[in-house]
Amino acid sequence: MKANQSTVRTRRMKYKIEAADYIAMFNRQGGACAICGQPPGKKPLSVDHNHKTGKVRGLLCHTCNTGLGMFTEDIGKLAAAVSYLRERNY
Repeated sequence: MKANQSTVRTRRMKYKIEAADYIAMFNRQGGACAICGQPPGKKPLSVDHNHKTGKVRGLLCHTCNTGLGMFTEDIGKLAAAVSYLRERNY
């Protein structure tokens, strides 16, 4: 896993994490997305953070990170989506 200097700089400025912090999170997660468990593809795992507090939660693949964003990180909306899929998974 190799990040370019621009990516390292962005993570440092935006999320206040160093390359070593990212690598430690990556290793703790077994080198995979914290939600779906897939390893990174062409893109590195994204730094997921709480948009209100700025606190870093973990690393997510592009699809899972985008999905959370589409639900505006709203637990109620996500729970409703889970219920919907459980009820209509036919």
